[in-house]
Order: sequence, then C-alpha cells, then structure tokens
Amino acid sequence: MKLYPWLIKPYNNIVRQHQIKKAHHAILIQTQRGIGISLLIWFISKWLLCLKPIEMNSCNQCYGCKLMSSNNHPDWHKLISEKSNIFSIEDIRVINEKIFKCSQQGRCKIIILSDTEKLTESAINAFLKTLEEPPKNTWFFLVNYKNANLHSTLNSRCLIYKIFAPKEKDSLHWLESEIIKKNRSHLIALRIHQGSPLSAKKFINSNIWIDRKNFYNDLFSALKNKNLLRILSSLKEKNSTVKIDWICFLLFDSIKFNFNEKNHLINLDQIELIQFLSNNYSNVVLDISIRRWMHCKYRLSTIPGINYELLLLEQLLVWEKILDFIL
Repeated sequence: MKLYPWLIKPYNNIVRQHQIKKAHHAILIQTQRGIGISLLIWFISKWLLCLKPIEMNSCNQCYGCKLMSSNNHPDWHKLISEKSNIFSIEDIRVINEKIFKCSQQGRCKIIILSDTEKLTESAINAFLKTLEEPPKNTWFFLVNYKNANLHSTLNSRCLIYKIFAPKEKDSLHWLESEIIKKNRSHLIALRIHQGSPLSAKKFINSNIWIDRKNFYNDLFSALKNKNLLRILSSLKEKNSTVKIDWICFLLFDSIKFNFNEKNHLINLDQIELIQFLSNNYSNVVLDISIRRWMHCKYRLSTIPGINYELLLLEQLLVWEKILDFIL
C-alpha cells in the first residue's frame, strides 16, 4: 500500500509540522470524496505511532508499525457510529473514555472523525470541551466533505487544512497507469466525478459505465419521440439519484454548448444528444429543467419512505410540460 501522488505534499507538510513541534492538535481537513483522505490520515498516523521513524517515513519494522498495518493499534481510534448516518453524544463519550487513558504503546493517541457532517448538535457540544482541553500527546483528525463553515465553533478549535483534487492532467496520467479497460474515457469519468481520480477509476472499472450509456440511449429515444415515460423503468430500477445527476450533467452540457464552451463538456461521448437539446430548447428551459431535477433528487434523498416510482413519474410528467411535450 502506498500513498497517492497527489497526497504526498499534504503528508509532508503535516509530518514536517510534527517534526518541528509546531503541529496543531486538531486538524480539520476540508476536501471532497474520492481522493483518498482516509489513506492520508492512516499514513500520518502510522508515522506518529512509529517507534523508530526514519525522517519523513515510518520504519515499517517496529511493533507500532505492525499494529497499524494490521489495523489493530490500541492508540488509534476512528470514531464509528452505532447509527450509520450520525455521530451521537454517546459516540463522543466512548471516544472520551479512551483518550483520557494513558497511551498503551507509550507514544501518542490519535482520534479520527471521518465526517463532521454526521455530528449531532449534542455531539458537537460534547466534543468541543475535548478539543479545548485535549490530553497530552493526543492528535485529532477531522474530515469535512461539504461545508467547512457548517459548525463554526467546532472549526474555531481546529486548524483547517484544505486539500483539493489533483489537476485534471495529473489525474489523467495516474488513471492511464491504473486502468485496464482502455476503451473508456478517463476524462469523462473524471468530470462526472468532479475531478476525483479514485471515484473515476471505480466508475470506469464498473458496469455503471454501461448503465450510463444505455440510459442516455433510452433518454435520447424518449426525447425524440416526446414520451419521457419511456425512461421511467430504467430511472427507478437502481441508482435513481445517480441517474438524475447524469440528466443534470447533460443539461449543463447543453447550456455550455449554447455558449460555445465545448472544451468544458462532461459527456464528450454524447455530442449528438447534447446538440439535440441545445438546438431544441433555450437556456431558460434547460435551466428550469435542471432546477426541477435537483429538487426531485433532494426529495428522494431526504424524505423517509417516499414512493420513488410515484415521485419519478410526477417529475417526468412535469418535465414533459416544461419541454412543451403536452398539447
């Protein structure tokens, strides 16, 4: 296991701060999914817990390194929620009980909170006191994937460290060396996943690539025949919210096409479909369509027990009206 090339610089920066004794006890990493932040934190943790580090690297030989490699180090604590969608005050209390005990291996203690979005208000309040008065030789790594300003009080206790996706050309170079299926566009996969190389790799190697192609074929046929209900079965079948994203990306591409921004298209393999939309619908109509689909996705994602089929049926009928299919 090795560190991804775009994470070497953040790794060196953080480790160097520890070497010169100027590291902040709590680092909040603001980033996006799909670039390997969990692996970065693991490598930094391994260096911190190594008994005989060699400059910027862990030795890979000591007992501490072996415990980390087996994911069994008693001083490395990753906050795991009993409920998958939230971190409650009970979860924080469990962590607090662990960190206020002495280090079992005589080095330091490390706490990882993988997604601050999952913290409840009560959990944040309980965690604030721990961050304000942390035990000696205790290091916190928090990750935020959406909005680093969401919990301002929590953020004020941390050093915010922003890590962006690598440059497109660097990600393409990495994908070239990693991908086996050479007949699939690395650039399209990258742009669909907002530049995240790991998400792009997973997408290219999966059957979702074929699902996307088939879905766009069905959508093109439905648009030409002015009968969007044709795509209801494929839309509701699986990955409904992902397919809504595909529709929105396509509509964004059609607006870009109208502005002659062809170099920034996402769906470079769907030029005919993009041209069809841009030639037949104004940017206003395309923009309204995007907004309606985003609202539909929000309802699907946030309303418990909602009937997917009925909501998608409603959305398709509304979209037909927006596109002036209904006489």
